Amino acid sequence: MAAYMCADSENLMAIAQQVIQQKQQQQQQQQQKDQQTQQLAGPNPFAFNPWAQTMSNSCPPSSYALPDPFQLADTGFQFPHYSCGGEFRFPEFDSDEWMDTLMGCHDSAESSDLPPPLTGAWDGTAADFPLYDADPFSAAPSPPSDLSRIVFTTESAQKNVTAQWSPSSPPRSTKGKASGSPYSPPSLARQKNPTVGSASPHGAESSSPLINALLECAQLAESEPDRALRAVVGLRHSSLQRGDPTQRVVYILAEALYSRLSPEAVPIETTTCEELSLCYKALDDACPYSKFAHLTANQAILEATEKAKRIHIVDFGIVQGVQWAALLQALATRPTGKPDLIRISGIPSPTLGKSPSASILATGTRLREFAKVLELNFEFEPILTPIQELNESSFRVVADEVVAVNFMLQLHNLLDETPATVEAALRLAKSLGPSIVTLGEHEAGLNRAGFVTRFKAAVSYYKALFESLEPSLDRDSAERMQLERVLLGRRIRGCVGPEGPGIQRERMECREQWREMMEEAGLEPVPHSHYAISQAEMLLWSYNYSSCYNLQESPPCFLSLAWNDVGLLTVSSWR
Repeated sequence: MAAYMCADSENLMAIAQQVIQQKQQQQQQQQQKDQQTQQLAGPNPFAFNPWAQTMSNSCPPSSYALPDPFQLADTGFQFPHYSCGGEFRFPEFDSDEWMDTLMGCHDSAESSDLPPPLTGAWDGTAADFPLYDADPFSAAPSPPSDLSRIVFTTESAQKNVTAQWSPSSPPRSTKGKASGSPYSPPSLARQKNPTVGSASPHGAESSSPLINALLECAQLAESEPDRALRAVVGLRHSSLQRGDPTQRVVYILAEALYSRLSPEAVPIETTTCEELSLCYKALDDACPYSKFAHLTANQAILEATEKAKRIHIVDFGIVQGVQWAALLQALATRPTGKPDLIRISGIPSPTLGKSPSASILATGTRLREFAKVLELNFEFEPILTPIQELNESSFRVVADEVVAVNFMLQLHNLLDETPATVEAALRLAKSLGPSIVTLGEHEAGLNRAGFVTRFKAAVSYYKALFESLEPSLDRDSAERMQLERVLLGRRIRGCVGPEGPGIQRERMECREQWREMMEEAGLEPVPHSHYAISQAEMLLWSYNYSSCYNLQESPPCFLSLAWNDVGLLTVSSWR
């Protein structure tokens, strides 16, 4: 796609695109000749679904392994029609179709419900570890109380509560650029060294009476739980599950707070594999989060392995392999030639449940079949050893291999009250001698903070996330309702809902905390290239996403995707 070109002629992807355009002209001439003899030709050997027999063992993607928001096809996924030169177009990899083949999957866990609370390799418990300073809101003036105004008013007063949300652009009617529109450089806001905007507790203040009332409920939950419970009940009646984004996120957060105050009154809902897959699909049709993360991390890996003959990727938290299918396409047309060997060592994501072997083997089969079409020498090795027992010898690193380690929206699963488990994983990654380590994580401080501080950070983060759904999904959309309640609601409950033995808490950290942990492990930052940043900007422009999205650059190596200047997802590179 021409929109992804840039003036940096030394960049791997830009050179590959130039080569591809020449090959496409040759292919079009050949296709015109082939049309005359089409009836005599046999079926296209690549037009088949290579994993039709293995998809039944697959599981839904984790929070990181989300399909890219490309247009869906009516039929199952087909490999692109490749010439002997392994032709591809990197921006047109349709992982929607890849993921469509997985939609009828069965959970590899012991039941069809969501996996049980994460235990074992990715879990841990410890005493509370205070990290953040004193609550910045404790001394803030409060007259008049929005909690009293919203919750303890008459019914007529409640009806006057209005939304503060106004979408900046109308919902998309089509995906991608408008037909026939000429190319013009995108005009996207990019912040350098942002000092505000991440989902921190400082961003929780709002002019919305609903938000302020919700924050007062959270503060009461610690000191006066009975009063807080009554207030939350009233607040739920004041918010609307089908309202504007503010009302919707308040409704879900109030439910989570209610379950914390009265856990016995709120049964835990079970979700099927298919329902969760549909939620991930809806999120990625509407928003660019996973595509941004995969595209940015893959570019860093391509640049670090530009001349490598043997490439070894260690993926901590693999699920369906969507990220690697796109990377394999890029490696198949390197101007320096195809690698002699590409090997992926896949450590299963905890979202695959207690028995991930069937799912991870199915992922390996899909990737091997895809690499075969690309004429790549490819190996996939599942690593099923618990992470606490892994060491350098678990990965069979060969001397002449260039190693890349990938933590894509998975390392937060190791977070606990102390950073010991994360630090052990990072030291293990460092011991492999990687040329590049890519890290993608949610941009929110929801780990070692106290409840009220954590609640305010959750309000800031999820309010922005709910708002980002507005331009693309109708308010009455069934898929939006399911996405907000099943996927996002489950995460919110894990963040601010009940706590106790056997309950896994949803944990996230901001980029500064990740920087401390990465540097503590001896890893050095690798700044994003000019092309990587331009490519991310082109992504937001090319697929007609809302202008409320913007990029934030932070030293030494962080690139964040933000909504209205609230950072939601951050990618960084290290070595």
